[in-house]
Amino acid sequence: MTQNLKKINKTDLIRQFQTVEANEARFRTITEFAPVMLWLTDGEGKSLFYNKKWQQFTGFSGIGDPGSVWLGALHPTEKENCLASFRVAFKAQRPFQMEYQLRRHDGEYRWIQDMGEPYYGTDGSFIGFIGSSQDITERKLAEKSLQRSFAELNRHDRENTLLGEMNSCLQVCRSMAETYPVVSLFAKRLFDHNAGVICIINESRSLVEAIVEWGPFHGSATVFNLDDCWALRQGKLHQVDDPKAGLLCWHVKRDAAEAYLCVPMGAYGETRGILHLQLPQNDETEAVKNLAQVFANQIALALTNLKLREALQHQSVRDPLTQLFNRRYLLESMERELARAKRGPLSVGILLIDVDHFKRFNDTQGHDAGDALLRQFGELLKSQTRGEDIPCRYGGEEFILVLTGIDRDNLMRRAEEIRVKTQKLSVQYRGAKLDTVTISIGAALFPQHGQKPDELITAADKALYQAKRTGRDRVVLVDSDAATSAAE
Repeated sequence: MTQNLKKINKTDLIRQFQTVEANEARFRTITEFAPVMLWLTDGEGKSLFYNKKWQQFTGFSGIGDPGSVWLGALHPTEKENCLASFRVAFKAQRPFQMEYQLRRHDGEYRWIQDMGEPYYGTDGSFIGFIGSSQDITERKLAEKSLQRSFAELNRHDRENTLLGEMNSCLQVCRSMAETYPVVSLFAKRLFDHNAGVICIINESRSLVEAIVEWGPFHGSATVFNLDDCWALRQGKLHQVDDPKAGLLCWHVKRDAAEAYLCVPMGAYGETRGILHLQLPQNDETEAVKNLAQVFANQIALALTNLKLREALQHQSVRDPLTQLFNRRYLLESMERELARAKRGPLSVGILLIDVDHFKRFNDTQGHDAGDALLRQFGELLKSQTRGEDIPCRYGGEEFILVLTGIDRDNLMRRAEEIRVKTQKLSVQYRGAKLDTVTISIGAALFPQHGQKPDELITAADKALYQAKRTGRDRVVLVDSDAATSAAE
């Protein structure tokens, strides 16, 4: 019986050993051929095991220390952080996770995610770490692409918001000069990393002149001829990626080291100028280029619309023959100037001017000659005015000059100067010199001679009538009686 028991125990032991051996083989198969890299260390961090997946990834031949292979394959910028993370994990004996770049056997750096778990003996003592390493490069690339898409979306939102704000401001600008600070502000916000300059073609279309500059060095001249820019010559965007080998515009300085582009600014078939911009040579090149084109188009459209509005405004307030302000603008301006003078208080002078014997001049010289005379006199009147004065053609051969902030003596002096210069006015018509003319002027002052525009004009008209009645070619200031009659 004892022999049978021994035989049974021996059989069981062999069976148990075979089972254990089979389990170990299965475990070894799982660890060796697992779809992830597996590794094992002792309590000091020394490598005890790396599976075939890990060896295939690193190209480890099985000879030498696999830990040294891992250390040598780490990306130079990752090595210090990885070692520090391992030291912290081993000291704390706690699970850890980290991501880093590791060189694959073919030399390509791949993103790896390490996850380590501490394992312990039956007595509860710390033995080492068991962990896995997984190639997460595709995930990282997808994350980076998603981040780039998100960043592009945010950038587009920001750019569209700024372009909308700029367009809103440009639409309410009333003059070209008002647009320049608006364009400057938004150019600096939209292209804060790219130096640039915006140049406008002048009125005579002979030169291109800078109106806005930003950044440390944009590489372009600020005044140049239209033919000096390839973009203006061709009417399309001109891009130079390498200044040493590219076709440079002549307005670009020869020592310019940066890539650049010139974008023509045109609308309704008319070119207004160019946007010259330093161009980054990176993955943002196309985005900056597209933004520059949208920006240039918006500015061109705004400037062209403003020019059209200015032309319409000019036509509505200017006399077409003399280019002086017309009667409508006169009455609007006088209302404003008198309101301002009342707050001052300031005085305002009115000169009502009439060309003497103009009907006779027209009859003898012809209506075209009369128009030439009125045009020339309009030029003389403009040359005798300050920026704040308002010269107007009141109707026919009558003109009014509004002078702000002027006293009686200076009003009469200015009137006399205009009268004398008119005597010397030389008008050429069809190669012949026309007869000289004289003018009569009636003068009135606010507030002495009237409180409203029509009161002042009536008072000045009475003074003009007196000047004509007493011989013409003279200046008469309305007297107190005339002022009283005008007020009544």
